[in-house]
Amino acid sequence: MHKFHHRLRVIKFISTLLACFIVTFLILYVIQKKENILLGLASIITSPAILITDFILVGGIGAAFLNALLIFFFNFILIRILKLKITGIVIACLLTVFGFSFFGKNMLNILPFYIGGIVYCIYAHEELSDNFVPIAFSSALAPFVSEIAFQVGSTESSYVGAIILGIGIGFIICPLAKKMYHFHEGFNLYNLGFTGGILGAVIASILKLYDVPIEPQYLVSTEHHFFLSVLCSAIFGALILIGLLIKDVHIHYYFKLLRDPGFHTDFTKKYGYGPSFINMGIMGFLSMLFLSLEGQTLNGPILAGIFTVVGFAAYGKTPLNTFPILLGVHLASYGSNTPLFSICLSGLFGTALAPIAGVYGTLWGVVAGWLHLSVVQSIGIIHSGLNLYNNGFSCGIVASVLLPVMNMVSEQNAKSKLHLLKRHKVYIQAINRHFETQKKEEIHEKNTTHSH
Repeated sequence: MHKFHHRLRVIKFISTLLACFIVTFLILYVIQKKENILLGLASIITSPAILITDFILVGGIGAAFLNALLIFFFNFILIRILKLKITGIVIACLLTVFGFSFFGKNMLNILPFYIGGIVYCIYAHEELSDNFVPIAFSSALAPFVSEIAFQVGSTESSYVGAIILGIGIGFIICPLAKKMYHFHEGFNLYNLGFTGGILGAVIASILKLYDVPIEPQYLVSTEHHFFLSVLCSAIFGALILIGLLIKDVHIHYYFKLLRDPGFHTDFTKKYGYGPSFINMGIMGFLSMLFLSLEGQTLNGPILAGIFTVVGFAAYGKTPLNTFPILLGVHLASYGSNTPLFSICLSGLFGTALAPIAGVYGTLWGVVAGWLHLSVVQSIGIIHSGLNLYNNGFSCGIVASVLLPVMNMVSEQNAKSKLHLLKRHKVYIQAINRHFETQKKEEIHEKNTTHSH
């Protein structure tokens, strides 16, 4: 017990030290850049937030981090109030929403979704704690709120319309997500991305019908790579260290997690927090290694991809089942004119297809990654870039298409093996009968010789 409390004190010390390091490093960096954080935050809140809008470029790095931390603590406080257990999917939700706070989500455009989710829980007589994750993920459609509020007229009526739309989406997202799950059977870890894509396509079509202007956008920062690299490295290193200190973690626990296919698997429940945190840190460094090999600098959207990978490293992703996806995306880029930024972002988010590689094998994982880069380049036009989880939408489509094919091939392979085993059995039986007949003949000859 004394040893446990000592470890807990060490973990709290490391967490506090890391938090102080991040805040100090950020403040010094912002002072050096001479940024006005409050003005930057106002720019972030009133920006369209449509794909691709890097809040680091829109409001500055200080304002972007302030926005991200506000959203993180908002969700964390809700989790504490609802007394939710910190499971793998809750960790994935927290870090994914945190990551997208650099790229599309702000404190203003996410609130209507939570209100709509609360109204749904009251209407359906369901616990808010049971629906917190899909409600938080539903903020993938946050650009709809920003677009209606600040780009379509910017009047009192447009503000009210944006809030009503956000509440409506939050209200229907929970039952919709449950139905959409069956399309990909859990082989797309970003189910809300697929759900958001379908719902976003419908709403965007309605907006287009009434000639509501939706202007595409591409704002990506490039000047903060070193700062973000140091920050991310510190966070991922701390996750590994905390994982090692949580309890006596034997190395074979992590090797068991490493070999897990990642299909319907909450690593925190199956292997504990120690191995899960270690996996999160390693997946963070693996993501950075992938970006480094591709030559991509860190920015807001890339941070969203990295933290989503790290979050889902507690719920399905491992180095072994994500590597084939990354390889498939990389191979698909050869011979295409896809920009480097799109390749890297598609690779990070495409790891939602990790269970395919885990269950069906490396080759199918490579095929899934290759298909994902192909599909994700065109699928955004359906929802006009208003679904932040565009890659999750693409992954749902890829998984839905591949599943029948993979199952067909698997069934045929199983039938072939069964047929081979039957032939082998018949062959063995024939050999046994031959030996039995030969043995009987030998015994008969021996008896005949003995009688003579």
